[in-house]
Amino acid sequence: MTLELQHAAQQRMRRIIIGLVALVLILVGGVVGLVLGQDDPKPTAGPAAAPTVTPSAPDAPAPLPTETAATTYTAPTIWVNLPAGGTKRDGLPVQWPHTPEGAAAAAVAAVRSGWTWDAATAERAAGVYAAPADAATMREQARQSTEDSRASVGLPRTGDLPTGAHMAPAVIGVQWTPVNADQVTVSVLARVTFSTGNGTPDTTRLISLSSPIAWSDGDWHTKAGSPGRAPEPFDLGSAGFNSAGWRAIQEGDAR
Repeated sequence: MTLELQHAAQQRMRRIIIGLVALVLILVGGVVGLVLGQDDPKPTAGPAAAPTVTPSAPDAPAPLPTETAATTYTAPTIWVNLPAGGTKRDGLPVQWPHTPEGAAAAAVAAVRSGWTWDAATAERAAGVYAAPADAATMREQARQSTEDSRASVGLPRTGDLPTGAHMAPAVIGVQWTPVNADQVTVSVLARVTFSTGNGTPDTTRLISLSSPIAWSDGDWHTKAGSPGRAPEPFDLGSAGFNSAGWRAIQEGDAR
């Protein structure tokens, strides 16, 4: 009986992971096909927690060995103050500087603005941050992925959510690699907190992802395509955060 319960719990967590990673890939890179190959999200219990093993999706890379929870806070070695957008479109920041930091800021804004269980909000963010030629496709993908994410945790695909149900990201790290003056590979690290409502306690997970960000029409936009694996997700305050190359975000507001 115990083994059956454990198996059922693993199957449910696998569906949660697939849904969450699918949604963030749509919002940042528009690549649903990367879901099963994406690094496993890691749970976190606070700023000084280290990643632990979670069940992996089918065909996903094998999870790393379980790590011992951090007992001390390790300060980030690199901080970055990302630029603000020059204006807003549909209420979301746009017009970033034509620099690698500007590309990183655009990727972070796409996650902050669009990762939600509200399909209309996700569609709006996808349309704003996608390249103009891809906007319609990205909006539809965002809507579908939002529904899939809700369904993966047992929520209705559309319509009202149960009382207290929510899902929101908090971006805590970023890194980037310029490909050329008009394309930058940006990796984003976020804590994702969600609850299915009706008194269900919050669950928080770490997810890292990479996406190509391209300059076109005078701004940075998300671009479909896979630059490869994202750096390993480690929480802010752990030694792994620094060794994986993450830069902590230092800003005066949550932009």
